[in-house]
Amino acid sequence: MKREMVWRSDYKPDERRYFHMPNKNVFILALFYAFIYMSTGSFSSYIGVYFTEAGIGNTEIGILTSIGAVVGLVAQPLWGLAGDRSRTKNRILMLCTLLSALTVWLVPWAGTAFIPALLAMALFSVFQIAINPLSDAITLELSSKGVVRFSSIRTFGSVGYAFISVAAGWLFARHIDTIFLVTSVIMMACFFLSLGIPTVAGHQSGSSKRVKLTEIFRSRQLVVLYIYTLVLSTTMGFLWAFQAIYSKEQGISMEVIGIGLAIGSFSQFPFMIFFQKFYNRFGIRRILLFSGFIHTLRWCLYAFALTPFTYILSWVLHGGTYILFYMCLAEYVNKHVVKELRATGQMLNSMIQLSVGKIIGGMLGGLYVAQFGFHSAFLLLAGIGLVSTAGFYTVSRMFQVFSDKLEGRVLENVNGMRIPD
Repeated sequence: MKREMVWRSDYKPDERRYFHMPNKNVFILALFYAFIYMSTGSFSSYIGVYFTEAGIGNTEIGILTSIGAVVGLVAQPLWGLAGDRSRTKNRILMLCTLLSALTVWLVPWAGTAFIPALLAMALFSVFQIAINPLSDAITLELSSKGVVRFSSIRTFGSVGYAFISVAAGWLFARHIDTIFLVTSVIMMACFFLSLGIPTVAGHQSGSSKRVKLTEIFRSRQLVVLYIYTLVLSTTMGFLWAFQAIYSKEQGISMEVIGIGLAIGSFSQFPFMIFFQKFYNRFGIRRILLFSGFIHTLRWCLYAFALTPFTYILSWVLHGGTYILFYMCLAEYVNKHVVKELRATGQMLNSMIQLSVGKIIGGMLGGLYVAQFGFHSAFLLLAGIGLVSTAGFYTVSRMFQVFSDKLEGRVLENVNGMRIPD
């Protein structure tokens, strides 16, 4: 790879320097992201199967597999503040990867008793849920300095996820107990790889002034973005909880469901690889309006015409849903949130998209399905998608949120922090 020098002029005079894009940094971060998402694919996708074979009931399995989202509501903002206030964010990332590799063993040691298993899953989740947003905060800051390109690095995460989904499925079908060994080894590899990631400072460390979490919500744009994200994330939370069950009821085979999930992972690649070009050309507002339309279209396919063909089509469209919000949130927080709260901002992104979205979509969705059925539920999701997208369009037009004129403007408050107008 050709070494590219990038001059950064947005630093203080004594901080200006040339940044290089060496092979080593790209290789380490690409491999790190691949392994991180491999650990997610190996554990989250198959832990329910392990509990089933251990003789644990479906109700208990539902609680055990959702405890991570509940833990994330409290733990993720705290980890974000810890990263921002640490001397380097890398220290917190190293700690979380190492302790994830160790605490995953608490789950098999807990046996089949529900309370010990719940505590084990909760403790593992405390460390595991911080890894992805911390990694994003570090990589995005390195990307802004010209060290790596975030969209390209993130693509390797999906490659790792797609690979492990197939490999782990084959292995766990024969030896489900190896799920903990595989996850622990992968997480330990992540720990060693994290030692080689270029350091990124926690901008509230040392004598730096402490910045309150509430400062993030002073940005009108970000509040609107979070509300829109939360609404559509609840619909995605319902999909992840019930799509396989509903699809089987409609006569979709497990083989087709598996193919659809793999296609969904690969469908994200173009949006990640070319995200920066899309972002620069169309802006966050147009991208998220497009994504809202794709969300709505997917729910219509489930509600009106679920066949093997339309099921596969819905996963071809998957690249236009979750990953676009994920990338836009990550990019927006990195560019517009004060540097003292960027790790916290990435944690909030993850909490809203995954933790809160899964809890609301899964729990309330389950109650709704019990009363009105899946068909009615997906009709409701389509309506929510349409109304929320129209609402985002109206609000952004009415208040000029994310307009070209306002998006680049910032104010300096009394503490010298950059607050989007």
